Amino acid sequence: MKRHISIVPLSHDHYDGLFMAQSIKKNFIKTDLGLSSISDKIKFVINAYNTELIPHFNHEEVILFPFAMGKDEELDKMINEILEEHDVIHKAASKISEGNLEENLNEFGLLLESHIRKEERILFPKIEEILGDELNALEGQIVAVKDSCGI
Repeated sequence: MKRHISIVPLSHDHYDGLFMAQSIKKNFIKTDLGLSSISDKIKFVINAYNTELIPHFNHEEVILFPFAMGKDEELDKMINEILEEHDVIHKAASKISEGNLEENLNEFGLLLESHIRKEERILFPKIEEILGDELNALEGQIVAVKDSCGI
């Protein structure tokens, strides 16, 4: 789906996030990441969480969401749901190294995948519908995380 240029970087991040989510779930298809052991997956998730997910959430929470809030009641409700999901994902990330590692990794992967799909299929189209050309004001403010940190 074609995105408004100002939020394309977030969609690029989402592509990487979906790849990570698939790679850490229980029955993942082997990737070129070499994530064959639980400890490899844990290291991968902790690194990606710190270097990619937190900055990505920050772009949404500090730039996009405040810009979009207050323009439509339904959109505000969706953004608040997404913010709650961010909190759930943060908590799931902190559980990764506790207890049942494989189950925690699988839960994290499922949460992340569902969250990204909701943003891409529901939230972003709604933002584009409601804001339209107003999104031009954000152009260049949001940069894909991997582009901004040289990953």
